[in-house]
Amino acid sequence: MQFTYLGTAAAEGWPAVFCRCTFCQEAKRLGGKNIRTRSQALINDDLLIDLPPDTYLHKLAHNLDLSRVKYLLLTHCHMDHFYPQELTVRGSCYSHEMESPHLQIFCAAESYALFERCARWEIDEASRSHLHFHILKPFEAVQAGPYTIVPLPANHMQSGNEPFIYHITDAQGTSVFYLHDSGYYSPAVWAYFRAQKKPADLISFDTTCGAEDTHGHGTHMGFPDVVRVRDEMRSIGLVGPHTHCVLNHFSHNGHLLHAELEALAAPEALEVSFDGKILQL
Repeated sequence: MQFTYLGTAAAEGWPAVFCRCTFCQEAKRLGGKNIRTRSQALINDDLLIDLPPDTYLHKLAHNLDLSRVKYLLLTHCHMDHFYPQELTVRGSCYSHEMESPHLQIFCAAESYALFERCARWEIDEASRSHLHFHILKPFEAVQAGPYTIVPLPANHMQSGNEPFIYHITDAQGTSVFYLHDSGYYSPAVWAYFRAQKKPADLISFDTTCGAEDTHGHGTHMGFPDVVRVRDEMRSIGLVGPHTHCVLNHFSHNGHLLHAELEALAAPEALEVSFDGKILQL
């Protein structure tokens, strides 16, 4: 499995769209891995996680053929994770000779409702007929081609069954936990973690709060929270010697530029994501 981080920032991006704070100005000056776009990831070339407003930028920056994407997995309906109007230009006269004309979209009911409100009136029937929505329920596994996807309830917003964090496995048994956006997990989610038979290959942790310790009470996490969660996962066998434990989803309000994040992460043997980071699992 190839796992690519396309965007690694929180909602406002970094440098943030309208911000002139010290941390945004410094990120702009330094460039490189300090420039972070909205959160999105790609598994191989056919499973896309989230559809933020920066999707087109990701296509250009990473030389992607998004017509190959067969499966779209949505975490929740916040704007930085789902921009439904993007789907109005997928197909019909807007997208010719696509590798995969049909797109299977896996999401909670709230995300589907957002699509209906924001995009249904604008999308033509030819494009709409190639979008296939699958409404997820917590802990109920679904199959997306070679991938088994288990949606787990996140601790992020109070809205029905949304939002989700995800456990994704492929046909070879490669196991990924994508844990954005969420604070500390519920007992039911920890029970799911404990039930796993082997360590994960990748665990991607929310680190929106930078060095802040939320003490398990936030709807995002900071570095101290991640270290505790990682250690707890190690104690139950979910983290093994070969598990990639990656910090991801950063905000300028977390105040840590890439080099500072790396310096913080290194003693704990944690990795730091950046836009374009590729892992071969």
